[in-house]
Amino acid sequence: MTLASGLHLRLEDISGRMQLADITAAPDPQALYEQLRDEWGPVAPMDLEPGIPAWIVLGYDEASNVMRNELLFSRDSRNWRYVRESSLPASSGVSAALSPRENAYYLDGMQQRRLRAPLDDALAAVDQKRLARTVATTCEAIIDRLMSREEADLVSEYAVAVPVLVMTELFGMSPSDGDTMHELSQALHAGGEKARVAAVEQAELVAELVATRRAAPGEDLTTSLVNHPSHANDAEVMASIGVMFNLGHDAEIAWIASTLHMILTDPAFAARVHRGRLDLYESLDEVSRRNPPAPHVLPRFARQDCELGGRRIAFGDAVVPAIAAANADRAVRSDDPWEELGSRFHLTWGAGTHACPAHRIGPLIGRIAVDTLLRRMHDMELIVPADSVSMSVSPWSRYPRSLPVRFTSRPAGGGFRSEQ
Repeated sequence: MTLASGLHLRLEDISGRMQLADITAAPDPQALYEQLRDEWGPVAPMDLEPGIPAWIVLGYDEASNVMRNELLFSRDSRNWRYVRESSLPASSGVSAALSPRENAYYLDGMQQRRLRAPLDDALAAVDQKRLARTVATTCEAIIDRLMSREEADLVSEYAVAVPVLVMTELFGMSPSDGDTMHELSQALHAGGEKARVAAVEQAELVAELVATRRAAPGEDLTTSLVNHPSHANDAEVMASIGVMFNLGHDAEIAWIASTLHMILTDPAFAARVHRGRLDLYESLDEVSRRNPPAPHVLPRFARQDCELGGRRIAFGDAVVPAIAAANADRAVRSDDPWEELGSRFHLTWGAGTHACPAHRIGPLIGRIAVDTLLRRMHDMELIVPADSVSMSVSPWSRYPRSLPVRFTSRPAGGGFRSEQ
């Protein structure tokens, strides 16, 4: 179908729609984005899951507009036609991720601002030097356990382990509760009945954590959120903890895993890192641009009929900003990677009122994790063929499921300097 002939089609009337999860898990998602661009332009139809359509926004300007204009595009799924009409099937996998919630990530306007303030204030109060020491110590301890084997899965045994342990420490959780939160977060991404059960179990765990910190305050994010005056009750505190842990944990795992994947499979990138032509901050930024932890962010919902990228968007349609596609839009991207160093045009950290609040501590954790691994593990090589590395299957995140490697080891020492 040509662009001109499809300008005013209803989503439900368009056949042959791609599945969002298939795009995320594809060996080369950019090829699929280009295919959609060629056929539809910067805004194309796709399915969140079979039979549940949405628009995917591929253009940088269009994605930025959707993320910034909350008067036209709402994060509150009560504006979604499928929620308003209660037409999602009971078996829907996306219902767990898109059902209405009372937290800063799912609301707009003054209510969103009120609930966003505790997140911003709690994260701004984190002592970066103390956090740097915690992350470095955590990384060294994990690597120490792997040294004698000289083999490891850099995803499950490192890229997952580091963020889980660091988030556990930040929130003042016990190690067992941190592991449980990780497992429940994974189940929430899986969707379906497992996600609904996980949501209940996570709420129970967080409720107990909040009660504990009310009785015995600590120096952690939970205590900061419990004591914040913008929270009206413990239910709002629990919602803030849930959204901070789940989103932060998911993004950090994906970012670290994707960086290590690029070092292991992209010789040009690896050479620029190892020869010092990219410092670690620039390396992580390049990974976040090329392979953002969240290639697609949760939808916005059109508050009225409108036009976007030459496409008619109907009131109640779901609109998904494709961060990975927008970052690669040739309207804003140079073909010369050296011209892009230090560029912050990309949308990986979001835009507008829902931009990521962890823009300070997220890069800090990732930089220390990658730095420590590169200092301790040398001559790393994949045990499996690079083209056999499969990706996570969530529509909302993309990173390798496993990175089995061999390496030679070096002892600890010369760790990350917390003043950096």
